Amino acid sequence: MSPDVSPWPELAFLVPPGEVRDWRMVLLYDAAVDNGLVDALPASAADLAADRGLAAHAVGVVLDGLALWDIVTVVDDGVYAPGPAAPDADATAVLRHHARAIRGWSAITERVRGVPPDPNRMTPGGVEIMLDALAVMGRGSAPDAVDACLAAAAGAGAATVLDLGGGHGQFAAEFARRGLRVVLQDRPEVIDLVRHKGWLDGTGVELFGGDFFETSPDEAFDIVFCAGVVYTMDGERVVRLLRRVRPLIAPGGHLAVHTFLRDTDELATLFSAQMLGGVAGGQSHGEDDLRRWFADAGLRTVATRRLSRRPEWMLFAAPGAT
Repeated sequence: MSPDVSPWPELAFLVPPGEVRDWRMVLLYDAAVDNGLVDALPASAADLAADRGLAAHAVGVVLDGLALWDIVTVVDDGVYAPGPAAPDADATAVLRHHARAIRGWSAITERVRGVPPDPNRMTPGGVEIMLDALAVMGRGSAPDAVDACLAAAAGAGAATVLDLGGGHGQFAAEFARRGLRVVLQDRPEVIDLVRHKGWLDGTGVELFGGDFFETSPDEAFDIVFCAGVVYTMDGERVVRLLRRVRPLIAPGGHLAVHTFLRDTDELATLFSAQMLGGVAGGQSHGEDDLRRWFADAGLRTVATRRLSRRPEWMLFAAPGAT
């Protein structure tokens, strides 16, 4: 009955078979957080329901369920309090993203029948939940990824970075900590969220709001860094993106793509299944596919490097023929 204590580090279902968190706990916890129960403890189910206009029976069922994982505990007279395995803020972000992933996996049967995902499925609240979780993982991934980028630029040096689709900003912040000037570009609503959350306050990272298929900063960069973007697209969109990126690479600079590669790790295989549930065209692409798309966009592949964290890879490309 005792679970592992928090933090619980897995991102959605990006873990080996047999190691994924119990879906029942994940959905119970998401329901508790989403309805403001967790932050209001200690309290009774009746008081929580009355204060929030909720169904008292359902509140009690959710909290009793979470007690099985020691996330909450019953202290006395039906009063619930945080338990010894209560998730911290980072673990909460990850677990809420777990819940979104479960809902995506449940839609896979529709994808098999050819029904595309709803392009408007992502609500503003859903974007925040996703980026909160990705920030947790990004903090762990960023140092190794930035090391790889700076090693690739060692001959020419690097002073400027465009973090394209940088979202939560953890990679951008790591580049800035290394002394580079960094511009983070993402959709306007994501940039608004970054400002609202204060994720990059005090880092010196510059923010640029705009769809990168429509606009980009009016300058070139030594490193164009692109993490967690290409695996959300099919090949045609990847090539379109790369063609827009090419003029943004300064002479002697390079494009750095942080992604997962098909057929290199069981986690990459499972990630493709996860993307199938919710993202049209999204998957772990093969290295040969990416090399071909680089060439189609006028880029040559410079190097491929496996990072220490599964299933992460870096591919480096520069303008010019293969």
